[in-house]
Amino acid sequence: MSSSLSSHERSVIETMIKLNHSIREIARFLNRSPATIAYELKRITPYNATIAHTLAKQNKHKHGRCSSLTPELSAFLNYHIGILQWSPETAAHVLCIAFKTIYNWINHDLLKVKVSDLPDKGIRRKRQSDGRRRVFAHGRSIEKRPKAVQLRQEFGRFEVDTMQSGKTRGEILVTITERLSRQHIVRQVSGRNSQAVAPAIIRFFKGIKNAKSITVDHGREFAKYDEIEEKLGIPMYFAHPYSPEERGSNEVLNRYVRRFIPKERKIETISQKELDQINHWINARPMKTLNWQSPRKVYQQHVVFG
Repeated sequence: MSSSLSSHERSVIETMIKLNHSIREIARFLNRSPATIAYELKRITPYNATIAHTLAKQNKHKHGRCSSLTPELSAFLNYHIGILQWSPETAAHVLCIAFKTIYNWINHDLLKVKVSDLPDKGIRRKRQSDGRRRVFAHGRSIEKRPKAVQLRQEFGRFEVDTMQSGKTRGEILVTITERLSRQHIVRQVSGRNSQAVAPAIIRFFKGIKNAKSITVDHGREFAKYDEIEEKLGIPMYFAHPYSPEERGSNEVLNRYVRRFIPKERKIETISQKELDQINHWINARPMKTLNWQSPRKVYQQHVVFG
């Protein structure tokens, strides 16, 4: 039974009151609580069913729990989740609220953000081939990399990969991730082969004194590993084929980059200004795995520039 009295029930109450029935008799007849009838009779004296029903409808909007979503909170969430691509959990930590509350607001369409805007949309999809032929099989195996690297307690252990859009020749993105800080740097490179990628890697690491290792996959773009090692003095390790989990930090953060640069978008259309902004957004957001510090803050605490 509905908690609200109907117009018919109010008419019955008015009639029975006029016939001098008690509150308990009316409650028993309507199968309602005596407290409900007593509260109803307080609406207006003498009781009038039509007026009481009109007042009840006017006050209906006051019933129920008030939402704590303010215009300021709404603006913050629409910007940080919708534009900066933060997860609801990250936004909830910054706002000191339960992340389930944010999901409730999204599910009830109280924000501009939709479920489809969230990372992975709640669904993990099978990774598709990017069209590159991975035939390069030389270099130092990841099995020879120090086991301590897995602990993420030492700064200077980097993972490197490339990202492309489409299957035609053109520019690519080189992504560089430092394992301890999760700092993720994205650079644009004109070309998809090792002749284009190797100089970009060398330029980046020339400015870092305390880089200790670089881990990559078996893509042909890393075929000039010997030249990179010679010029930098940094060992390069190659993950096992089809084992992205061995470069987990880089893989996860590459998916974050894809929120801003979907695969169907050509790399050539990305301006340097936009790329700088994406780099800023990625590294300025607080991360749970860093005790809610930003990758940039942790990175700057450890890096030594040359």
